[in-house]
Amino acid sequence: MLIVSTFLICSLIIALGVVLGLKIYKDDNQNKNTICEGHYRYAAVASDAGPPCSTIGTDMMARRGGSVVDASIATLLCQCIHNFHSCGIGGGFFMTVYERSKRAAYTILAREMAPREANETMYVGRSSTEGGLAVGIPGEIRGLWEAHQVGGKLPWKDLLQPTIKLLKEGYTVGIPVAIAMAAQTEVVKRQQGLKDLITNPQTGKFYLMKALMLFIMGTLTKDIVADIRDAGGIITEEDLAGYTAPTKDPLVIKLNKNETIYSSILPSSGVVYQFILNILDGYKLSTDSVSTKEKEILTWHRIIEAFKFAYAKRTSLGDGDAEDDAFRRELDELVQNMTSETYAEDIRSQISDSQTFGTNYYGPTFYDDVTTGTAHLSVLAPNGDAVSVTSTINLYFGSKVVGSRTGIIFNNEMDDFSTPNTVNSFGIPASPANFIKPGKRPLSSMCPSIVVNSDGMVNIVVGASGGSKITTSTALVTALTQWLGMGIKEAIDHRRLHHQLLPAHIDVEKGFPQYILDGLIRLGHNITLKDSAGCVVQGILQQQEGVVTANSDYRKHGHPDGY
Repeated sequence: MLIVSTFLICSLIIALGVVLGLKIYKDDNQNKNTICEGHYRYAAVASDAGPPCSTIGTDMMARRGGSVVDASIATLLCQCIHNFHSCGIGGGFFMTVYERSKRAAYTILAREMAPREANETMYVGRSSTEGGLAVGIPGEIRGLWEAHQVGGKLPWKDLLQPTIKLLKEGYTVGIPVAIAMAAQTEVVKRQQGLKDLITNPQTGKFYLMKALMLFIMGTLTKDIVADIRDAGGIITEEDLAGYTAPTKDPLVIKLNKNETIYSSILPSSGVVYQFILNILDGYKLSTDSVSTKEKEILTWHRIIEAFKFAYAKRTSLGDGDAEDDAFRRELDELVQNMTSETYAEDIRSQISDSQTFGTNYYGPTFYDDVTTGTAHLSVLAPNGDAVSVTSTINLYFGSKVVGSRTGIIFNNEMDDFSTPNTVNSFGIPASPANFIKPGKRPLSSMCPSIVVNSDGMVNIVVGASGGSKITTSTALVTALTQWLGMGIKEAIDHRRLHHQLLPAHIDVEKGFPQYILDGLIRLGHNITLKDSAGCVVQGILQQQEGVVTANSDYRKHGHPDGY
């Protein structure tokens, strides 16, 4: 067996010092060189887990004749047992699927949902991050089942078998899980279930279930509800039975008169990602935009300004499906504006090339909290189809609730909602668009996206994990590859900048060129250095037919595969 005790690794990291462990996770050139860019002709898989997961996805397509959706499901199941601190069957996801033969795309909305007993003020004086009350109705398995019904070719059980095999035989625990456990030492001590999870036979039995309904309405329903209720939660059997993961049209925008971008819809941040690119599109960025130091500083300044305007609009976004008609109309109008060329032109006219401005200049109406976590997967199939999917249980180990009956780590997605009558440190009130309502899904930073050229060929499959930085990191990698001439590895490895308007500073990954930072400071920007980018990107780039490159971010030790 290849089982390596999670606690053994965790203890080793603690003994060496958590700081050393984190440096291993984030270290620069050495880690960059250990993750090779994959070069393929037909298909590729880029996951943020170890080699077995991307290989499983490749095998589904190359050896078994599976679809891009089959490969994505099989890989994601593997990914979420390798990185069980970030995603899993107790969470949910957004998935964007492109079908080349139809020149069309769709999205699966498997975001967790507020239970029927939830209300706006339920977290006043209570924790929204730990315990059963923090758990939203899980959507992972329902969503994967729905994706399989729409786009799967292979039998459902065939997609589960590789992960079942890993669970039965054991596998090496990766550095990201070990570090997450080191960072959550007290939680690990409290939760005996965490250390047993990857070798728990019950988990394997769960994956052996042949039908979704055994999860939603069958024999596991009572156990799931009991697990959550034991921890103080309010989810009922009716909540599980009533949960849906609908297939919907994606958010679509055309750029440069040539590129079409398909992204997940609200309550994801697909529209925020597209708005950033919509603003930048008008600058006609190219390799010339970074050909001198002065031009490079200006380009990064414009990127940061686009981030700030986009995050100002984010504060008014939320899930309209659970709201009244008036709210939905306002939300639809905002989304239409953010994806329109004329609105982006108006925003560009407000961007000064000679200075930045204070927070109020960008027009935030409210504020919303953003958190960390998640896992991402990008897949390109030999027939030209593609999937971009981001999955999460929210914070490390979600709600910290591990079901004593099911072994499931449950999400703490309810923490992504806003709470009324609260203000942040800048005096800005919480966003009503993201207040809790029964059946509502919380706003997310996830934005799995696919960029297609005028011939219908996929240019890039991209997405990220890492809280609020998901959206800016995904936009950066897209801009660097589509406009600024970088390959996929160079773009993903590149040092990152992030600005979410509040707090009023740029988060800068250490190692970012100092002359650019000096230039940004001269323009009035505040700089805060960070040890890490705080976000990991998985991408596949296809600049011409038969030339496919894939890269998994070295920051999380993922590995691509393909053929």
